[in-house]
Amino acid sequence: MPREIVILSPTPPDARALVEAGAAVDPELGLRSLSGGAIHQVCRTADDGDHAVLSVHQPLQVDNLEEIARLLPAVAPRLTTPLWWVEALAPWGEPGRTGVAIAQELAVRLGGACIVQDGE
Repeated sequence: MPREIVILSPTPPDARALVEAGAAVDPELGLRSLSGGAIHQVCRTADDGDHAVLSVHQPLQVDNLEEIARLLPAVAPRLTTPLWWVEALAPWGEPGRTGVAIAQELAVRLGGACIVQDGE
């Protein structure tokens, strides 16, 4: 099972922001889209194909901050609207550490917060 990540930000991320965050962590990474653009994956290319280090789902606008406070009470005091909820997944091991670093970089660039569900 992959590591679950939530990014909360005042602006929705787009593919460009994700590419820039990935390049800041490792300039050798690339981007691919799946499901008609519903998921963007930051990938490392190897001899046996591309390997995703982070999969990012389309952002959802949050209209109810009380629900976020219920789900993620530690970040609730810092939240304001507008707010976007972005779910991401990273594998375990070294690729996952790279994926988490990209998610954290993306959150910083968006002025948001990154919550890694396993606590790392």
